[in-house]
Amino acid sequence: MRVPIEWLKDFVQVELAPEQLAERLTMAGLEVESVEHTPQGAVLVMYITPNRGDCLSIFGIAREVYALLGEAARPTELFHRLNAMILNPPPAEPLQAADYARVEIKDPDLCPRYAARIIRDIKPAPSPASVQNRLIAAGMRPINNIVDATNYVMLELGQPLHAFDLHTLREHRIVVRRAEPYERITTLDGQTHELTPDMLMICDAERPVAVAGVMGGADTEVTDDTRHILMESAHFSPTSIRRTARQLGLRTESSYRFERFVDPNLVLVAQHRVCELLEQWTGVAAVPGVIDVYPRPFEPRELTVRLSRATLLLGFEVSPNEVRAVLERLNLRPEPIDGGFRVHVPLYRADLQREEDLIEEIGRILGYERIPAVPPAGYTTQGKDSPEGAFAERVRTVLLSAGLQEVVGHTLEPPSPLQSGGEGVGELMYQPVALQNPMSDDLSMLRHSLMSSLVRIADHNRRRNRREMHLFEIGRVFAQDEQGNFHEWTHLGILMTGMLHAPHWGAKPQPADFYALKGVVEHLLGELGIVARFAPAEGRDHRLHPMRSAYVHDADDQRLGVLGELHPELQKQYEFRQRVYLAEFSLNALMRAAAHTVHYRPLPQFPPVLRDIAVIVAQTVPYAALEATIREVGGAWLESVRLFDRYMGAPVPEGHHSLAFSLVFRDPERTLTDAEVNARVEAIFEALETRFGARRRA
Repeated sequence: MRVPIEWLKDFVQVELAPEQLAERLTMAGLEVESVEHTPQGAVLVMYITPNRGDCLSIFGIAREVYALLGEAARPTELFHRLNAMILNPPPAEPLQAADYARVEIKDPDLCPRYAARIIRDIKPAPSPASVQNRLIAAGMRPINNIVDATNYVMLELGQPLHAFDLHTLREHRIVVRRAEPYERITTLDGQTHELTPDMLMICDAERPVAVAGVMGGADTEVTDDTRHILMESAHFSPTSIRRTARQLGLRTESSYRFERFVDPNLVLVAQHRVCELLEQWTGVAAVPGVIDVYPRPFEPRELTVRLSRATLLLGFEVSPNEVRAVLERLNLRPEPIDGGFRVHVPLYRADLQREEDLIEEIGRILGYERIPAVPPAGYTTQGKDSPEGAFAERVRTVLLSAGLQEVVGHTLEPPSPLQSGGEGVGELMYQPVALQNPMSDDLSMLRHSLMSSLVRIADHNRRRNRREMHLFEIGRVFAQDEQGNFHEWTHLGILMTGMLHAPHWGAKPQPADFYALKGVVEHLLGELGIVARFAPAEGRDHRLHPMRSAYVHDADDQRLGVLGELHPELQKQYEFRQRVYLAEFSLNALMRAAAHTVHYRPLPQFPPVLRDIAVIVAQTVPYAALEATIREVGGAWLESVRLFDRYMGAPVPEGHHSLAFSLVFRDPERTLTDAEVNARVEAIFEALETRFGARRRA
């Protein structure tokens, strides 16, 4: 924003040089990027933060200069007059203006206020040279006295206005409504735009004549033939203006201000000011009366500020008198209360919402340099990783040592059938979260599962001819419960596909399969000290193959995660030519189940006793049940159980298979005898026969 110093002095008289004034404003949070010296005089080039829409005007900056400098800035009569009108707008009476036009607001949510004044028998002509010079210094091009007056008041007060050629308005009506489907408008820049029903339009009795708050239409613009004008001044919803301007690709001085909230009280003040200037320049007065449609008036806010709280937050003592003086210069009209002040917030200060905002204003005006340079005091703790972070690093180390590669996926993704898994994994029984205002369709969902993230990564690599992928990710996932509450957790995801090892002349490469993935999971669980069991998923997770998937439970039967082969239909959908295997775990569940204390066991001093056994058993009997029985009956002496052979075919009956186990027995206190070990082996055979109908194989 450009602020000519000569124009600023219409409101406040200051003795400071432009560079000194720029420094004071910058120190108070209104950044002056540069001071330009032009033929029209010195100009402050300022950056105004989005929350200070009230400063997007010469008068707004003048208010700040007065608040900062106090007695060193002398407000002019014009300052006091406009300031009083803004704080207490005069009542509006339609009078004769209602004889020349009608105004109707059909969408008061997007347009809470619309005012119109009529000026008749006015002739467009060049505006005064002094006005043209000020507009040029502020960065605008003079056009004619009518248009220049609207731009002049917009720059002066911050309220955009627009002049319509009254003769071109059908039935002399203004209707503020949303666009109808397929409506079009040609704007002042000569561009034709197709409108959508979420765009607010200024219309006459038949058609749109302006894009509300953004740009006027070419059909009703002021030309050399214009003699009667309708002067618009309105308040629009910032969200509506921002959305419409972005969709149409139109960024104007008007939309820039409306997007940042314009004081609704300025509607009438700006109307009065623009008609006053036109009468001074042309001698033509406006028709008496204002058509002011204001269905939903804004209510002013009251806030309180405590001196003790201000002292605590600012770090220096503040006195009641200086706080009162600051609040008065900021137009906050303070009233003393016990320990502080109650203030009446003007509508133009939309950024003041709570006590801390008022305290920031006090500190800003009194000067941040008053804050003492005191070292921070308090107690600190030794920096270290959080328990969750340390556990994640522990998991990461195990999987990296197993030959997997870590990846990091995006937390935003498109809708995917991999986002939800039927019964779900731990917390994922909740629903996925869709963004209300996504940047694109590909970034419209918060990641609900690491499976979808890993499959997208694998698909990306597949398209670049990468076939061998053994990946894992530790990352956040997001969900929403039935009450609409949002949640996020840390999960572990694993993906394996392609050959397990690079080709070698001494061995045939083996592809990743369900058991390779299960082996990685078992290795991880073992390193974490988790005693777990696997239960068939049986199609309850629709992302995975119904016969090649399993849930993982801990010793307390709490579900830790799920693993399995990607469902054939999804594999076809993603065009994978080789099978893909996935696993996903709740990191919090793994952390709860893991052993966090390391137990030392000395190396054995006595030799082991080895036995191999083989049984014929029905294929429907789960291997896990057989192993659990062997360990139970083998007792404390049984050190390990390993399945080393599986055979099907004659003479084994159909529907059965022969399983061979290698058993290791050891007692840490003494050497076991053959008789003792043989007795345990016999007990194992008897238990397998009794429980599962297993037969000893000779």
